[in-house]
Amino acid sequence: MSNPFAILSLERTATKRDILARVAAALREGRHGARAIAEAQKTLFDPVTRGAAEFEHILDACGSSADLLPEPVEDGKGPALKRLR
Repeated sequence: MSNPFAILSLERTATKRDILARVAAALREGRHGARAIAEAQKTLFDPVTRGAAEFEHILDACGSSADLLPEPVEDGKGPALKRLR
């Protein structure tokens, strides 16, 4: 799945109105094909596929959101762990 947010140059918080405006602009600009733009719009209009796209392209810590990675813990400096019985 290609990144619908990148295709339409949108932020994660984009509304349906924002999406429609960017679809029209993307079609005028011609940077992506009409099919890719239509697929991006369809993906972002459906709440389930939009959530999957947000996870895959925005929230996935292994992808472009490297700033969401946890801080490394040096040996012996982390929180104490207790064994549960």
